[in-house]
Amino acid sequence: MNGIFDVGEYLHTPTLILMVPSYIMIGIVFSIIYKKIESPPKVWKALIVFVLGMITFRFTFNLSEEVVSVPIIPIGVALLSWLLRRKGDIGRWHRFRRFAWLGFLSNFIFLAASLLAIPLDEMMYPKKEPTTYMMDVKNSSLIATHPNSKEVTLNQEELQRQMNRMKQKKIESESWYSGINEESGYKETFPYILSGTVHEKGSGLNALIYIEKDGKGLLITPNKGQQVYYRLEESILTEGGERNDS
Repeated sequence: MNGIFDVGEYLHTPTLILMVPSYIMIGIVFSIIYKKIESPPKVWKALIVFVLGMITFRFTFNLSEEVVSVPIIPIGVALLSWLLRRKGDIGRWHRFRRFAWLGFLSNFIFLAASLLAIPLDEMMYPKKEPTTYMMDVKNSSLIATHPNSKEVTLNQEELQRQMNRMKQKKIESESWYSGINEESGYKETFPYILSGTVHEKGSGLNALIYIEKDGKGLLITPNKGQQVYYRLEESILTEGGERNDS
């Protein structure tokens, strides 16, 4: 460990850009509500009610490779209403109900922020650009994943030269699979992994980058989103030399 905390490795910038204003907006509304109450409760109690009000039953689905949760039933508000009214003290519920409903409505503010983060993420970190996954390849190296792969080394200079010349191609998964001939034995289409690359800071992306056996193809498998495949003009592999085996 180098002892330096790299914020860019852990934060997703588009989400941060939209979530910070969301929290500020909710904080302002919370403050306005609190000041308008004639006999306001203690702040910590109002905050607890706010947090409990956020508890909901959600409908979850996938949108553009992202998980989206839509709040439907305000479970927290219903629970708080029952707890605060159970001794017949309706006034206590009236003092806290606005904070409970603010907690429920804040879910929609966060939902709007998460939805806006999807196109913003694509604008800031286009998934079709190889530099999104490989911003820096100066410390890249090669790892052989198949025992029968050729002994080759990575040509870093050639890789850097072609970074802006790669062309995205359709993933031919069926033809790659059919290329495995049971009679002649297993033939790995991507027998190498490109390691040591640095992705765009703040993208939240981590990817496995496989190198095709001819050294002219890169198959990128990110931790989110779809696989992308690029073809290069020249091979980035040089025969001979030492290699790193996984």
